[in-house]
Amino acid sequence: MALARAAYVLDKAINPGDPATALETNISNYSKPEHADPSGAMMKALTWQGKNKVQIVETPVPRLIDDTDAILRITGSTVCGSDLHLLHGVVLEMQKGDILGHEFCGIVDQVGSAVTKAQPGKRYVASFQIACGDVSLVPVVHYVEAGPSNAT
Repeated sequence: MALARAAYVLDKAINPGDPATALETNISNYSKPEHADPSGAMMKALTWQGKNKVQIVETPVPRLIDDTDAILRITGSTVCGSDLHLLHGVVLEMQKGDILGHEFCGIVDQVGSAVTKAQPGKRYVASFQIACGDVSLVPVVHYVEAGPSNAT
């Protein structure tokens, strides 16, 4: 958690709000016109509304932003323990209206021009273990180290 706070403070120092230098990664709120599909189509999403408060709302369907983006129509989702950190307001980056959910099944609607493996119309599952695959220090296969967490 301390590392996430440090990264948040560093990002704010490097980018104090200048849209020209803002990063376009990890977008979790598509209400801004530059992030929404130009068709004006809407979808339902579970959103964070503040500490210990979530709500299902109508929000714009996202648009492709980067060439490496893929947009899936979610057909099933679940929550996991890490969602509790978001719900309880521990993650400082959370803003009212952020869309929750990082474990899901879905059908690909659109892919960016650099996407070569995911195909529109195909079903995919996204688990919590996600990596971009472009960082040489991140192994292709990484297993979570599990110790004797429950000795009883």
